Amino acid sequence: MPGRLERWVRLFALAVAVLGVLLLIGAAFSVNVRPDAEAYWLAAQRLREGLPLYGGPRGDETEIYRYAPWFAYAWVPLTYLGHDAAFAVWRGILLAASLVAIWPLLRQPTVAAVALAVLFGGLLVSALPPANATPLMVGALVLGLRTRIGPILVGLAGSLKVFPLLFMSGYLAERRWVQAFVAIGVAAVLWLHILAFDVGLFAQIGGPSFYVGGVSLIGVSPLLWLPVAIGCLLAGIVLAVRKSPWIWLAAGAAIPLAVPRVWLPDAAYLLPGAIMLLRTIEDRRRSRAGNHP
Repeated sequence: MPGRLERWVRLFALAVAVLGVLLLIGAAFSVNVRPDAEAYWLAAQRLREGLPLYGGPRGDETEIYRYAPWFAYAWVPLTYLGHDAAFAVWRGILLAASLVAIWPLLRQPTVAAVALAVLFGGLLVSALPPANATPLMVGALVLGLRTRIGPILVGLAGSLKVFPLLFMSGYLAERRWVQAFVAIGVAAVLWLHILAFDVGLFAQIGGPSFYVGGVSLIGVSPLLWLPVAIGCLLAGIVLAVRKSPWIWLAAGAAIPLAVPRVWLPDAAYLLPGAIMLLRTIEDRRRSRAGNHP
């Protein structure tokens, strides 16, 4: 009887998760928002026309390009498709990245894993209307964080939004100094490319481009955000010093908790952190089993 009750409770939790995600996605698609990707499109257009990369329109926040130059170059081929086709392709890429991100959970034959896949998948899909790059970064980190190119992916993500560099703390905890250096180095090199452009124009970007808030705790109350941010920092230091595998999850959790400017889909950064935690624990378990026949 307890086993049957537990199964019903799990199914109910999954149903609630599905309902919540449907409401979240419905809310995201029902609001007419100007896509963040408009900034990518306009920046790529300026590169094609020989105009200043960081000297674009200032009428709306989504028109302001504030990322490393390489990403604008990556968007140049899309501009040859036309605006609507380019955005359709870009959203298709983001949707594919969202599926890649939740695939490790879908492979687990448990209700809990499926419920988490639904929740995280819903968070990522809700980013499709604004067409922000978040699903692409999360999917790439889930797919490659454990591989040899993991540090490069962390550096690439860090060159778009600095806070994915928090995952570098996982390499530090594992005393993988080279990987940590590569992650920082890739992000730095990609950002140094900005020196080839008019840095003065970039320095003039302000106002709505750099406001804090969204769903960040600092937007709720700076007095609430400050102790949480300090707590995340101290927890990360302690976990890194103790070589704890939980540092991966802590790094993912620190992004929605401690970053001053975040949106709801940014909570999906918990996903690569959680998967790295589980994989690291499993690797250690196998290593101990191999050393003790």
